[in-house]
Amino acid sequence: MPRPIVFIFAAVAIFSAIIALDYFDLELLSSTLELSVVPLITFLYFIIGKNRQLYLAFFFVLYTIGDVINILDFNAESSWSYYVCNFSYTMAYLFLVLHITKGLSFKLVLKKYRLDFIVLLILAMYMVYVLIDIINPINFESNFIEVVQFVEFLYSLMLITVLSFSFLNYLQNSDNKNLLLFTACVLIAFSELVLIGYYYLVDDIRISYASSVLFVSGMFVLFFHTFLEVSIKKERKA
Repeated sequence: MPRPIVFIFAAVAIFSAIIALDYFDLELLSSTLELSVVPLITFLYFIIGKNRQLYLAFFFVLYTIGDVINILDFNAESSWSYYVCNFSYTMAYLFLVLHITKGLSFKLVLKKYRLDFIVLLILAMYMVYVLIDIINPINFESNFIEVVQFVEFLYSLMLITVLSFSFLNYLQNSDNKNLLLFTACVLIAFSELVLIGYYYLVDDIRISYASSVLFVSGMFVLFFHTFLEVSIKKERKA
């Protein structure tokens, strides 16, 4: 299994390069580098990964498709790319939810962690309310504003779902493997939610930088989590 320091060094090097390129007004290179992170991880996942998980593989592949389309249509010259990319990303997060919940017993969670579940449900509902409050007043440059609002809301809802189920999964399965999975989901989900704040609430480039740091870190933690799964399975077989 690769050492954690390798993943840490790679993540720091990449998000530092992304921020540096953007700081020197090389936005195209900066965005292309950030959009290349998941395709690179996907490539490595299929090349050096072992005991690959079907749902996680679909997550990486679908997210890669969205990123590649974004790279090819960086200036958003065609409206179709917006819908295809968001559909690809949303489906990717759906498969991530399936990966998270494949070992989750809702009956056990409701029995042992009922209070935690209720609190989480209230927080999730509040986050949904806040997102609706943010998205609805926005005047998108589109002839199909309602459709765009629905796409944005569905995408954000999927992020909250990923965050919620990863927490429930860690409650039930409190080990290093699932701790890393939960950490990765928190980093990725918050990177996207922070980016929503940057796009629609506060135009501060530092928020965008924070989103890049969270996103790159989250993807590398998710990638490292796959190696830990292999390690644990090998120990059990031994």
